[in-house]
Amino acid sequence: MVDFNLQPGVRLHVKPTSRFHVNRILVNFATPQTVDNPASRNLLANLLETSTAKYPTQTAFAKALNHLYGADASASVGRIGYAHTLRVRAEAVDDRFAQPGVFASLVEILYQMIFCPLIKDGAFDEATFKTQRQNVVNELASIKENKQYYAAWQLDRLYYDQSSLMRIPSYGRLKDLEKITPSSLVSTYHDMLDHDQVDIFVYGNVDPQIVFDLFSQWPLKPRQSPLPQDVCYRQPFHHRVRELTEHQDVNQAKLNLAYHFPVFYRDENYYAALVMNGILGGTPYSKLFANVREKASLAYYASSQLRLFSSHLAIQTGIDAQNRSQAQQLIEAQVKAVQAGDFTEMVMQEVKDALINQYQTGLDAPGGIVEHWLVDCMSNHLPAENVVESLQQVSHDQVAKLAQKLQLQAVYFLDGEE
Repeated sequence: MVDFNLQPGVRLHVKPTSRFHVNRILVNFATPQTVDNPASRNLLANLLETSTAKYPTQTAFAKALNHLYGADASASVGRIGYAHTLRVRAEAVDDRFAQPGVFASLVEILYQMIFCPLIKDGAFDEATFKTQRQNVVNELASIKENKQYYAAWQLDRLYYDQSSLMRIPSYGRLKDLEKITPSSLVSTYHDMLDHDQVDIFVYGNVDPQIVFDLFSQWPLKPRQSPLPQDVCYRQPFHHRVRELTEHQDVNQAKLNLAYHFPVFYRDENYYAALVMNGILGGTPYSKLFANVREKASLAYYASSQLRLFSSHLAIQTGIDAQNRSQAQQLIEAQVKAVQAGDFTEMVMQEVKDALINQYQTGLDAPGGIVEHWLVDCMSNHLPAENVVESLQQVSHDQVAKLAQKLQLQAVYFLDGEE
């Protein structure tokens, strides 16, 4: 990997490889999340990916991409700990398999998206703005209809402290979206360009010096990174378990639990945490899958997910409402079993093999590699080495001791009965 500082606060990361037929570019803008910026940046991402001054309609933009042998370009928002990110991506076939100049043209497309949006007289084009805002409104409104996603979001809101900005999703809230105007969004856009930490990732069959020459022409000003050195959110343990039951017209109830788990991305317990989660609920070999879903038939699905930038672990299940008490008892029993070391070496090895296979499969996808690279960069880590060896070295005792850090903090139940 070759790293360049284009400006203070603006970094270029290039990793040449001839493994793939495509070249992948990711331009990431990052700033601390606030109350208002998730909604405005989400809408901004939608506008950046649909039109530019040069390509004022989605049709014109699509034609430009199609001329680059079916290139792809998009923008979206996300969150890594405290950091709110707006990510602009592009991918096109490598010049070897098309013609010289495709990569340079792809960089030019990104330039048009980022620096030449469809702005007239200090405001985003009114018609385009209204269309994209309605699209985002529809997306946010539809979240409540996806009950599994909605329940996961409600568990997060219940887990995080009342004053925490983490309670606001990275894509924003409807009430914040309603305040945004075409001119106020221009202010959001310029604030992002002028003040966000910028990281540009290029992965493919490229010459680092040529890549540097292309991106060094971009008009990005020097800036001091607005992000703290550590972007992880650390919430203290609370002795009182927060519980919330909500009633809606649902065919399948949702029972979700959140545990305080002070382990963070790439810290000394990271690999043991991956194995522990795999044994608990993160793989088909897990206790939640085997005992809650398969043996007891108490859940339509049951899984666990690590939240390594926000100090917790979430368990999600879909159940019949009348089985709530029995299901929760059995779920908590699985946590206690892992804490007690009640799992076999064979299961632990199956989990390790599944995690290793997942990791190696990810190495075959340029997009996944670059997104993982972004997470490493945002958390100030070098790309991981010896991942397979690190997973294989995790011991039975390490997993059990680490699981003892799990402490129940929140229980959310979505019920269809009043």
